[in-house]
Amino acid sequence: ASPASLSRMFRKLCARCLRGAKPGHRALISTKTFNSEAARMFEHLHKGLEPMSEMNEGFEIQKSEDSMSVTIGPPGSYMFQKDAKKKGIQMFSPISTTSYTYKFDEKSQQWISDQDGHLLIELLTRELLQSCAGLPDL
Repeated sequence: ASPASLSRMFRKLCARCLRGAKPGHRALISTKTFNSEAARMFEHLHKGLEPMSEMNEGFEIQKSEDSMSVTIGPPGSYMFQKDAKKKGIQMFSPISTTSYTYKFDEKSQQWISDQDGHLLIELLTRELLQSCAGLPDL
């Protein structure tokens, strides 16, 4: 990827961050909305990451209704799991070796960390750019 395309992508991500809600300030969503938005996020991740499998040895995506894993070879796999009780998506990152919980914010239409307010897409994109060839289309 060219420096110009990376710069445009990060400006777009930063603009989304500025529009987003702050941690702990999201309204509760209905179970129906949660299930719909979680399914939409898993599909979005699958479609946006699938082209990277052709450019990275060991890159593999597995998806079910309630979970998804993205193996990026060494250092390991991202794990995404729906948590219906908390109405959130849990993500484990093999890069930051941390588990995060994301809640859907209807105002910004983003999955936002309930710990520090970062976006799921933002962290995943940043880490994949550091660890893999190609650009995720997220």
